[in-house]
Amino acid sequence: MKYDYLRRSHNKIYKRKNIIYKFFKSPKSYNTEKNFYLNYKDKFNCIPKIYYYSDKRFCIIIENVGKRIRKKNINFHKIHEINNELLSENIYHNDYRVKNILYNAEKDKYYFIDFEHVGSYFNDFRKSPESDDIRAELFVI
Repeated sequence: MKYDYLRRSHNKIYKRKNIIYKFFKSPKSYNTEKNFYLNYKDKFNCIPKIYYYSDKRFCIIIENVGKRIRKKNINFHKIHEINNELLSENIYHNDYRVKNILYNAEKDKYYFIDFEHVGSYFNDFRKSPESDDIRAELFVI
């Protein structure tokens, strides 16, 4: 059976109340993100739980931990602490954008998502509009 529901587009994401389905176009991105969630699911509480993955369909199902918020509403002190927690394990998110931060108002907690570019070194290749970019708040550039 051929799964061609992504066609020529980017990843597809379907959000439900408690879970997020993420289908990947690239096997490399899929494996990078899946392996990060599997390897660090018990290590960090600033990432969503992974519930399921399919190597055949390049799909992961993760916990929906919160909602996106605007850059002006982010507490960068807390985000900096989360980033330092990842850096202490030599983990760089490498896609430092507002859209990759979720906030759970009930828990007053921030989460990083979208780990398809995660690595053991800083890679500054992701260019984002200034309104979405948070590298300056996390690193001295």
